[in-house]
Amino acid sequence: MKSLWISFSLFFLMIIGIFFSVNGINSRCNHLQSLNSKLESYIIEENYQDAYDLSLDYIAEWKKSSKFLTVFIHHEDIDYIDSEILKLTQYIKNKDNSEGLATVHVLKYIVAHIKSHEKVSISNIF
Repeated sequence: MKSLWISFSLFFLMIIGIFFSVNGINSRCNHLQSLNSKLESYIIEENYQDAYDLSLDYIAEWKKSSKFLTVFIHHEDIDYIDSEILKLTQYIKNKDNSEGLATVHVLKYIVAHIKSHEKVSISNIF
C-alpha cells in the first residue's frame, strides 16, 4: 500500500511539473514573439536604431530564456535561433530591409515551432 501512495505521489508531482514547464515555455515564447513583432514593425518603418537596440535586447533575452529552454527543446533549434539573431543584428546595422524581415520571419517560425512541439497533445506523446 505504501508503494501505491508513492507511485501516485510521483505521478501527480510529474503532472504538476509538466504543467509548470509548459506554462514557462509558453510565456517565454510569447515574450519572444512580441519582441519579433516589434522588430518587424521597426524594420518596416525603417527605424533602424530602435531595431538595432531591440535586437541587442533580444539577444540578452534569448540568452536568459535559452538556459531554461535547453532542458525541453532540441539543440538544433537553439543553435538555429542563435545564428539567426546574430545575422539579424548585422542586417539591421547595414539597413538591409529584405534580409532583416526574412530573418525576423524565420525567428517567428522557429519560436512558434518550439511552442507547438511542447504542447501536451496526443501527437506529441506518440
